[in-house]
Amino acid sequence: MDRGSLIIIFALAALAIGIAGLVSTDEFPRTTAIVSSDGSSGNRVVSLAPCITGTLLAIGAEQSISLISDYCPQIDGVGRGGTALSPDLERIVRSGSRILLVRSAVGLPRDELARVGETIELPWSSVEQVAGSIRRIGSVVERESSANQLADRFEQVLAGSGVAEDAPRVLLVIGTELDASGGPWVIKPNSIHGAVLRAAGFRNAIEKPMSGTPQISFERLLAIDPDIILHLSSAPEEERSQSVLDRYRHLAGLGAVTGGAVGQVLGPRILDEGPELLDLVGAIQLEVERLATGGARW
Repeated sequence: MDRGSLIIIFALAALAIGIAGLVSTDEFPRTTAIVSSDGSSGNRVVSLAPCITGTLLAIGAEQSISLISDYCPQIDGVGRGGTALSPDLERIVRSGSRILLVRSAVGLPRDELARVGETIELPWSSVEQVAGSIRRIGSVVERESSANQLADRFEQVLAGSGVAEDAPRVLLVIGTELDASGGPWVIKPNSIHGAVLRAAGFRNAIEKPMSGTPQISFERLLAIDPDIILHLSSAPEEERSQSVLDRYRHLAGLGAVTGGAVGQVLGPRILDEGPELLDLVGAIQLEVERLATGGARW
């Protein structure tokens, strides 16, 4: 066989190898294993929810995170992959991770997510669901011990004893500003933040479960007439040009306004639903104590 024929044969063999690679059943790179801070190996994951990312950080699994959602706090060296509802599939593929952690929600593009990896949906609407999801996350990244401890804290703090029948009725308002066009946006009693309020020892001024948009009219606000109004805001203090009580001066009929029982709790991730919820319990209690010390009445 002459030299030219050999060159052609080798070229065809190389081409066949290349084609085989293109049609491999492994459409995307396999998940890589890492060594976590406790010495165990774990799976690298894509976290597409702030509460999931916060949980991973809280259980010491930061080295397991290959990509985070656009709404998560920044982590040095970790890129962003869109959101669970609008994922950036190209970035997710390039991350090398094939395990996608997402919070259960209506409208998840399950077919799209399935194209780039294994999607693990985590329910996150009640204390029981959150505790179970934390344990599942720990299992995935092989941080079971730390995850079980965190889940136990959630259950102990947020699923405690009931609230006294004569406890103050508190309305939790989202953000600092009031929506003049429609009324305040509020925390639903049937939400994980609603569980935080109960754990702090207070009744929710909105007694019945809410569905749909968490907004109430000013007319309903006056009818509810909460004992205390607390705003939960992530806005830095320097961005607030007006006291929260002053925003209610046009609603003098509210008992919380005439009694000076309007305050706020600030925090950069205060509306997230991860481990920071445990600190929010004490923060709400401290703000109510501050209002009482300042002469607020309810």
